[in-house]
Amino acid sequence: MKYKRCPRCELNYIAQDQQLCKVCADELNGRKSVFDEEDFERLICPFCEKNTIDIDDVMCAECRAKRAKKNGNV
Repeated sequence: MKYKRCPRCELNYIAQDQQLCKVCADELNGRKSVFDEEDFERLICPFCEKNTIDIDDVMCAECRAKRAKKNGNV
């Protein structure tokens, strides 16, 4: 299968037979994109991959507590 860049955003690659990428198509149809900035306020913890964290946090409270206990900082 051959790909090309989306002609609207020029960021995402799409199949040659597609007109627009999913993000641009959703935006033009008034649907909320999965990449809207609001969604990035809460992220998934990169250590346990199950708890949410704030954008400024490195890990969730549960992982932070486990790490402190493991390092003897309790």
